[in-house]
Amino acid sequence: MPQKRRKFKQFSWFRLCLLIMAGYFCYAVIDQQTELYQIRRETEVVNAQMAQAREVNSRLLAEKENLSTAAYIEKVAREQLGLVKPGEVPYIPAREPAIP
Repeated sequence: MPQKRRKFKQFSWFRLCLLIMAGYFCYAVIDQQTELYQIRRETEVVNAQMAQAREVNSRLLAEKENLSTAAYIEKVAREQLGLVKPGEVPYIPAREPAIP
């Protein structure tokens, strides 16, 4: 009885090159996706910092405008510095006694 010979596939350089190119393509795509993900995260962080800086800037601009009014300057002088006008008696509240 004749034996059937199994045909072994011959080594193909073309298939090897295609496999290597497909592997490199997959690597490149995955690498780019991870890099894009990191850039998106950094963008979100920077946008949050930008929003916070804008909020601080708007508060500082409002305070700058208030500092040009005499009423605000007087209020700050009285509250933070404890200054009084000539002829006024400063009011200093007494401390409450400490209860043991």
